[in-house]
Order: sequence, then C-alpha cells, then structure tokens
Amino acid sequence: MITTKNQRFVAPEQWDAQILFDHPAYRWLCAALPLATQTNFPTPAVLTDWIKQLHPDRAVGFVDTATCQQDPRYYEVFIADTQQVPTRPDNWHDLFGACIWTLFPRSKQALNQRHLSEIALHGSKNRSPLRHQLTLFDECGVLLLCPPDQQDLVDALRAHQWQHAFWLQRDRWHHCSGVTPLIFGHANYEMLTRPFIGLTAKLWPLPVPTEFCDWPLPQQLDFVDTALSKQIAEFTLTDFRQQMSPLPLLGIPGWYQDLQTVTFYQDVSYFRPKRQAPVIG
Repeated sequence: MITTKNQRFVAPEQWDAQILFDHPAYRWLCAALPLATQTNFPTPAVLTDWIKQLHPDRAVGFVDTATCQQDPRYYEVFIADTQQVPTRPDNWHDLFGACIWTLFPRSKQALNQRHLSEIALHGSKNRSPLRHQLTLFDECGVLLLCPPDQQDLVDALRAHQWQHAFWLQRDRWHHCSGVTPLIFGHANYEMLTRPFIGLTAKLWPLPVPTEFCDWPLPQQLDFVDTALSKQIAEFTLTDFRQQMSPLPLLGIPGWYQDLQTVTFYQDVSYFRPKRQAPVIG
C-alpha cells in the first residue's frame, strides 16, 4: 500500500508478514532473520535468541521497556552498562531497531560509544551536533554498497541528478556488478511498512570489493558491519555531514515499481534539485 505525501504516516496495526515484507527493501532482513515466518511481533526474548544465535560472543540482549521504566539511567548509558536494549513489545520502530542490532552489532555498539563520549563531554540534556548526526544516521541511514567502478553513480546521487542515477542507470541497481542499497536506519524500515511519496533517507556510500556479491550472506554482513563500525568510530562531525546526503527512497529502481517512469522522476517536489551555493561578492 502506497500513501500520498499529504497523509500522516500511521504504522500498520496488524502483523501480516506476506504483505509487509514483500517490499524489496526488506530483502536483507528477511534473508538473515526469520521475520517472514512470524505470525506476530517477536518478543524481546525471541529477538534476544536471534542475536545470540548469530553473534554468541558479542551480542547484546533485548528487554521489555516495562521492566526498566524505573531505572534512572539514560537510554544509551543503560545499554552500555547492562548490554540490554530497552524494547517496546509489538512496536515496529523498536522491532526494526532490534533487527539492526542483530545484523550489525559492531556498528550499533560504535554508535552507542560515540553517544557516551558526547554525553560525557556535553551531558545528556541537550544533544550535541555530533549526536544529532549519529541519530540521523541511526534512524534514516541507507548504505549504498558500491564496488570500485561505481563511484560515478554515487556522484550523480550526491548532485541530485535523479533521472540519470535512478532512471537512465536503473540497470546498475540490484545487480552483482552494480550498486546495492541496504537500509540501516530503523525509522526508514518502519516507514516502509506503508511507503509514501516524500519518504527520504540519508545516503551513506560504503565501498565493497568487486567480489562482494559472490560471498555468502554472513560474510557480506560481517564485512559491512566491520567497515561501517570503523567509520562510525573514526568519523569527525565534518565527516558525518559530508558522508550523508538526501536519498528519495521510492526513487530506488524497483522500490516503487508501478509509477517509476521518466515522468515520476520529474516531480521536483520529491526529487528536489540540489541547492546552489550562494554567490558571494
């Protein structure tokens, strides 16, 4: 179901795996986790079992928020101290957050550590500029897995050359020798349960080897998690700002198939041109 950009987003009330996870954006999640076979929301205990199975040596767990409501510790501090992630049952946002913890535990822990460092410097009451960037990526980041010879497509996306990148070069998406989008931001996963025109993410290009597509899924996920966690740990505030740029999610070839025509990509209210730098002088 596609909603218009003027409608307020409301997440589905019912669990229907066959409909909800049919969108290609969920391909990575469903390949790695048994989401499509669930008949209802997995509980925090089930989610903990999933992550322990994939990462028995370094995994966090998930705990019902009801059990820690009286705990005075700040969210990020609680996670670091207890290795437990507060998770609301029957909640799309927290479900997808748990899925990302399960697929990319190093990267999520790197985000947590950067938050803690900023909290130590600036306190938890007001988010520092770096924490804003960390949160933006955590909620809305989309990795673009990019082999060495695909940088020109990244450059076109950075320049908001949407028709060129999405339409004219559509055969280079989801292809072994091309680029592959992988959503990291759990808010975007939630929004894609009911996609709407206007849904925009933050592009995060991630270089991968040419042979990446030939690897088994666990090796692919491990490579992405390792590379991404290093970037998160090392990037400065300027690096974060330069790394992320807008990405209209429903422009990705195959993600809005019925209406993806050249006319669709000419809608500048969604596929906005890049702002020109002001002329000084």
